[in-house]
Amino acid sequence: MNKRKGMTVFVGVLMLLSMLTACGKSGTTDTGSVVDPGTKPAETKSEEKTDEPAASKLSGKIIISLPNASSTVWNAVADAYMKKNPDVTVKVDHKPADGYTEWLTAQFAAGQPDVDLVANNSVAALQSGGKFMDYLPYFDKNNPYTNKAWKDSLDLKAMGTNIEAMGAEDHIWTLNFESVQIVWAYNKEIFQKVGISEVPKTFNEMMDDFKKLKEAGYTPLALGGDSQSMWSGQAGWLVRVYADQFLRDYVNIVRSQDQDFTYLPEVDDKWKYDLSDPYNDANSNVTKDPLRQWKAVKEKEGPYKIEGNPQWKAYADNLKQLFQYTPEGFFGVKEEQAYKLFLTGKAATMLGTPASYWQLPKDFADGTKSGTQGGVKPFEYGFFNMPTMEGAEVMAPARTIQIPIGFYGFVSKDAEQNALDADFMMYLTSPEGYRVYAEAIQNSKDASLSGSPALKDITLPEEMTKAFADFKPIGNTEGIDMPGNILARGLWDYQPSVQEWVGSVQKFFAGKITTDEYLKQLQANIDKNFEAALKEKKFELSDLEHPDRRPPERK
Repeated sequence: MNKRKGMTVFVGVLMLLSMLTACGKSGTTDTGSVVDPGTKPAETKSEEKTDEPAASKLSGKIIISLPNASSTVWNAVADAYMKKNPDVTVKVDHKPADGYTEWLTAQFAAGQPDVDLVANNSVAALQSGGKFMDYLPYFDKNNPYTNKAWKDSLDLKAMGTNIEAMGAEDHIWTLNFESVQIVWAYNKEIFQKVGISEVPKTFNEMMDDFKKLKEAGYTPLALGGDSQSMWSGQAGWLVRVYADQFLRDYVNIVRSQDQDFTYLPEVDDKWKYDLSDPYNDANSNVTKDPLRQWKAVKEKEGPYKIEGNPQWKAYADNLKQLFQYTPEGFFGVKEEQAYKLFLTGKAATMLGTPASYWQLPKDFADGTKSGTQGGVKPFEYGFFNMPTMEGAEVMAPARTIQIPIGFYGFVSKDAEQNALDADFMMYLTSPEGYRVYAEAIQNSKDASLSGSPALKDITLPEEMTKAFADFKPIGNTEGIDMPGNILARGLWDYQPSVQEWVGSVQKFFAGKITTDEYLKQLQANIDKNFEAALKEKKFELSDLEHPDRRPPERK
């Protein structure tokens, strides 16, 4: 029996992050009145007390280089940290997002990088090679800015991290304490003009509203439809999110069995199938065997069968209805063009994130974003969660994409530098440091809040509390290898399969092929590309004969 001793929870979502540049690396939250835990005032020899904190013993240099992050925000944090630690120098040297991965890779290729704090989600090979500081050993250490164990200030569940289930072989190379949740943004003024008094809670209600909006001359949904959006952008989000409602029983097929190499008793012995829990199949709640998943695809088991499956047919019919309300010339529309439709009041809804709450006012005034001179007249906007599709084939309410982000990693150096880097992150995630961070974001012109922080002891100001009321968690589909994620847009992001699917789904949405023909083509696509996609994931057909066994490492 070959059992797995531990589990690292890591969500590779580079493509989601790249599509959410409006959130920025500086997107976060909090700025309320939070009491600084600080250090108790030291007593002088004359027994007099002072408000000055005890002198820091730390010294050294930290270089921060994040992609497309706000220098204003990070310099504010750096200054506050250096004030508490006067012998430490923090330098902010951010890089453009375009070419960031190549730049970061080149730093390691040249030897020991000078840079310290980076975004490391796009360099998985460097992570697995141990090139970054492991956060896990520091979680039990005392955070001097809160005077308690660091892990006690982190909302590990919201971060998607289960350290209790981790063993000696496990590591945490990247820290995610911010979040992104995909929601619908809408123009309240347009809704009022056409007589829509409440936001839709079900898919059918939304389709009724969209019909009214279209008849009134508005584009109901500002959405890009080019191949990039269909695969990794907003259109692709909708394709995956709504498939999830119909295929949730997948987990009973792919969850780890007692003898599987992926089986983790601490996690899997406690798990029970529960569709009423939107987080029931989260990676931190139940482990999955990737070989069982590939085998299910090959053998067309349960929800992994596409052609002739009533669940897939009901889902596809609804999806086609939704995509009839996109902009004219949809398949040639890029996401920035669709966003202009919303900013200029031509479109009634769009997909957004909590960052949109603060970003929209900035973009109303930015003529480059709206394609106008001097910006556009602001309008009142609001948000609503993903409306639920209904019908006999639906298994559970709609979930959305709600994931922890940040991807903050430190280049691993000597023990002294690693300890300094960990101390900086302890400060940033403390109430005091996070308040500095959030206030700088509020006052900046180039940063927005992406979502509620996965941090404890943080008090949100009244305005933010009110804003986040629209972003109640409804469950997450991202980072889980379910049928909607690995089959709905072609096979498992294997590019020949994805490109073939884009052509097929465009014909389907355009009414050139029927639902049954579309699903038949998608099934044929999966079957044709199966072995090549399997090999791309470093698996072989022979591995599927014994899904309980760990496959050999392959280059």
